[in-house]
Amino acid sequence: MEREFHPSEKAVKIVEKIKEMTAAPVIRMKRKEGEAQPALTDSKLGGVPYWDLKKAYPADSEGKSMMMLVQINFSDLSGLDTDLPKEGMLQLFIRTDDDVMGMDFDEPASQKDFRVIFHDTVDADVTPEQVRALGITTAEENEEYSPVFRTAALSFEAGTDYLNPDVTGFAGVFVQAVKAVTGDAVEADEWYKYFEEEDCSYMYAQLSGFAHKIFGYPAFTQTDPREYMTEEDARYYDTVLLQLDSDMGKDGGDYVLWGDCGIANLFMNREALKAGDFSRVVYNWDCC
Repeated sequence: MEREFHPSEKAVKIVEKIKEMTAAPVIRMKRKEGEAQPALTDSKLGGVPYWDLKKAYPADSEGKSMMMLVQINFSDLSGLDTDLPKEGMLQLFIRTDDDVMGMDFDEPASQKDFRVIFHDTVDADVTPEQVRALGITTAEENEEYSPVFRTAALSFEAGTDYLNPDVTGFAGVFVQAVKAVTGDAVEADEWYKYFEEEDCSYMYAQLSGFAHKIFGYPAFTQTDPREYMTEEDARYYDTVLLQLDSDMGKDGGDYVLWGDCGIANLFMNREALKAGDFSRVVYNWDCC
């Protein structure tokens, strides 16, 4: 049961102002409950990945085959007005034996132990048996080191997202919203002291960025990793290519679990995305 909030009128107006100021398009990814197992080329969590048999299968920094966490068939999004390709396949792979699941704290865009793959075309004649013959391990077969425990098909829906308090830059937006609504002057480094507990909880609930998504605003259980980048890099990684949240099914079984109920984000540059260049992508995940 969702919590019932009792915010002040002031808090409601300020949150609505933040929404007005920061509204941005998002593609929400929904895991299909109770569906048949997805096919090789379907958009999905886990499972046997599609692979172009003319290419070398992705290997980690030690030369071992990686496992696929999620794949998105862009034909499923072709009816949406986005900067994404209208066809092709996007996939996220990580290494199969890493406690931090492929993340590099020092070089988060290195793609040594994670890999973002884009296939500009998809060969419908490739079979799961042919991909299996490459000696792969699926995510759900590797529970010790995989955040994805069960295979599931994905669907997509266009929506609107709003800046949330965990994202770099929120303090400045909050200050502007408070000024516009109430006339109060708030110091940016003390913005979090402005609301009482109930109003603050309401704001976080209304502006929550958690969920599986493409675009929109990211969510974190810790800190926006772009805070630790140079200003140039932080500006460059301006787009959420993919966010994969922890996810429990209606039957209580985990589909996705990042550590202790964490969340993962992939960031890239919007102009690079338009050009179909996925070579510079930051991969980050954190948990409570």
